Amino acid sequence: MKVLLINPHYPNWIVNKEFLLPLNLLYLAGTLKAAGHDTDILDLNVYKPWLKGNDSDSSSYCQSLVEKQIIDSKPMLVGIGCMFSGSFPVVLEYTEKIKENFPDIPIVIGGIHPTLYSTQILQHCSSIDYVILGEGEESFTQLVKLLANHDNPDPTGIEKIDGVTFRQNGEVVTNKKTHYIKNLDGIPSPPYELVDIKNYYHDTSGWFNPRGMPINATIPLLSSRSCPNLCNFCVAANVMGRGWRYRSVHNIVDEIEYFYNLHDHRHFSFIDDNFTLKKSRVLDICNEIVKRNLKLQFETPNVATATLDEEVMDAMIGAGLTRIGLAIESGSDFIRNKIIKKHLSRDSIMNAVQLTKKYKDLLYVKAFFIIGMPEETMTTLMETYDMIKDIDVDEPYVNNIMPFPGTALFEQALRDGLFLNNIDLENIWKMEAFHVVGNKTFYLKPYNMTVEELVDFRRKVDNLLDTMIKRKLESKGMFHHTYRKKEQDLSAMGC
Repeated sequence: MKVLLINPHYPNWIVNKEFLLPLNLLYLAGTLKAAGHDTDILDLNVYKPWLKGNDSDSSSYCQSLVEKQIIDSKPMLVGIGCMFSGSFPVVLEYTEKIKENFPDIPIVIGGIHPTLYSTQILQHCSSIDYVILGEGEESFTQLVKLLANHDNPDPTGIEKIDGVTFRQNGEVVTNKKTHYIKNLDGIPSPPYELVDIKNYYHDTSGWFNPRGMPINATIPLLSSRSCPNLCNFCVAANVMGRGWRYRSVHNIVDEIEYFYNLHDHRHFSFIDDNFTLKKSRVLDICNEIVKRNLKLQFETPNVATATLDEEVMDAMIGAGLTRIGLAIESGSDFIRNKIIKKHLSRDSIMNAVQLTKKYKDLLYVKAFFIIGMPEETMTTLMETYDMIKDIDVDEPYVNNIMPFPGTALFEQALRDGLFLNNIDLENIWKMEAFHVVGNKTFYLKPYNMTVEELVDFRRKVDNLLDTMIKRKLESKGMFHHTYRKKEQDLSAMGC
């Protein structure tokens, strides 16, 4: 079967244009290819649609590219990735146009947002035929095989596929996701030849680059999947399952070496939710990079802060670590551990921060916080404010909490009537007024605070962030093309 996989263009309200290789589609393409299916990838971000003007212009431009690709390659099925909620309106526009012009081509979507809202999407969007839930390699390949079997169709075949939402006799049916791939080394390697890596090059002249190596672009690496924790606001378990699974050391470093030798690439990003969760594994990865004499730089946007110690930090720096993200969530021990259930002590936070300061000339440090939990008080908020000042990292982020369906936080807000009037609970799947807030809007009212108090605190913490980040950037001789990204709420990514 000929399959076209599409990565949608990011809406223009997203200020950060640091686009990465579409790793989600590349993994799907590798599995399809191994199963004998011919696959193309159309990544609309490489066409720089935001240069065309407003969102409507960009959408029209990209839709014309999609139509041309379908006419040229004649796919029998189209799959569209929707990794974060902000992309869904764009994805829906694509599907409507494709279905209008090519009504016989099945359309499948997947990603975090469709996984959370699969039932509502198929109930309201006739242009979308199937939704793949969570980890998609096996489920999507099984669906493609089923749809490709025109001569001997199995009418009950789709009922045997794990993790798919579909229509049957006019009703929306969901096969819940129950199986996740345990042997990640067994997943076929992404066919990177389907994309031109140079299309992802962008201006990195303002990046923190202590080793003075060429950056050009960041190559994303997914060395593990999911998370063993159950933070009350997080959707990781809903999308990727509860168990933490990881690739072998040689499998990971072989992938790095592929880019290093074939493409002369020197900058990588471990995009795992918990890269440092297992100490011995991190040490082995770093040691293998050094053993193979790979001179590179890498970042870890998400690390398990509680597991950072001197040995791990020394090993990562020695292997080329230059940027790290610490997911702290709250300066309040009560909010962080009793409410969120982060299981992260204040001592662990302070220890991790002090370890990063040992390498202040080699390391750029981000820290992530969220505010607006139902149990917040001015006291807990000020504890977060004070911690941001105390840790004094290069770039702290503070995001307004978003209650995603399927999380304990969402159920709590629904049960206790905490949603504010700007939320239409029947239509949040549309992503019209939910998720994209630029941290200017709150969606929950805390039990013991007014919304006005929350807004006042937001102004206070924003002033602190602006002052701190400007000072830090200047101290490191940097400028940042996406400084403060006020219009981009990272929570919109569904994580």
